[in-house]
Amino acid sequence: MSKCIRIKCSQISANYKKPLSIDIGESFPLPPYSTVIGFVHNMCGFRPTKEKPYMPMKVSIQGEHATMISDMYTRYFMGIAYEEGGRHQLKVKNGDGWDGITVGPSDMELLIDVNLVLHILPQEQEDFDRILSGLKNPAIYPSLGRYEDLLRIDKVDVVKFEPTQSPKVCLDAYIPEVIYAKAKGLMGSYAPCSRYTLNKIYNINDKSGFREWEKVHAFHYRADNDLVLTAEVAHQEMNTEEKFGIFFA
Repeated sequence: MSKCIRIKCSQISANYKKPLSIDIGESFPLPPYSTVIGFVHNMCGFRPTKEKPYMPMKVSIQGEHATMISDMYTRYFMGIAYEEGGRHQLKVKNGDGWDGITVGPSDMELLIDVNLVLHILPQEQEDFDRILSGLKNPAIYPSLGRYEDLLRIDKVDVVKFEPTQSPKVCLDAYIPEVIYAKAKGLMGSYAPCSRYTLNKIYNINDKSGFREWEKVHAFHYRADNDLVLTAEVAHQEMNTEEKFGIFFA
């Protein structure tokens, strides 16, 4: 039987922004893997090195929110050369020149009354102890999504789990495609779910300097619909009264 770190946490409001949403800041229904992994690293005060750019881990993400609203915010557009007396309200130094900043109003989707259950499975034992300590004694104030989306950590504990063919889906969950594809008894191919391509970790391209993301194809599965799997690929908590299915990616 294996063990992992479980985090129960909540937010009054949050936006987990979809990368390509511009006019309106659309939000994923749950934080993507990259957001959770970045949060864990920040809580531990982790600083990347060439030898160890990050702490490798698997993550399971489940949660719920009461409703969604749209709120206005001030948006700053950058990356265009500054035009004197033109459309830019602000400017910032960039090398020998200046980049212009355009300021204007925009809309942002906000999830309200968010409750999350996150499971973290570090690949290395030394990271397990460091992450557990960091989550119980955060190096900075906890936030998830945007910096202003404060996070209340309600409970951090270690739970044991084992494989199962009948995981309980107590909350909405991201279920990786490699797991979901083995479910049976569903209408159509993936009828009840929304499918997302989510960022997980990235590497810097040496030539371009751009981030190249490792993606996870996952389904947003609604709660109270227990899966029936054809293989033992999911896991389930065994040492608590609440038996959550865990779907690591």
